Amino acid sequence: MMLTLSAVTVLAQIRPTIQNLPDGDYRYRDSLALDRPFREIQFRKRDKYITGSDSDKRTGKSYCFRGIPQQNNIINITIAIETPSQTAQQTKWKLAPGSPINFDKLYPLQAGPGLELYKCLTAFLPKLK
Repeated sequence: MMLTLSAVTVLAQIRPTIQNLPDGDYRYRDSLALDRPFREIQFRKRDKYITGSDSDKRTGKSYCFRGIPQQNNIINITIAIETPSQTAQQTKWKLAPGSPINFDKLYPLQAGPGLELYKCLTAFLPKLK
């Protein structure tokens, strides 16, 4: 029996899609160059949800998001933007629909110490009463 692998099959084994990643923390960038501004996405995949941050060092804009992985995209995005709070102890969030995030042109980096996910994870916690 002869097994033939196409280029697509081999590429998929080398770089799994976002949907096929195991649960865990991840970090992606649009550039591997360290000497220029970049866009970085940090996220935690847990069950069928992805929660993370999308930061663009070129524009200074960043936001938290939550969505569902579909192939190499995150869809059904809800974004969370910090709003001014009267007390420094409680962060308030404004939730809004967001655009899908595509990972085809992003490079995976090692996720380790330095991930700043806690703030974004708390944005999507259920409200306790």
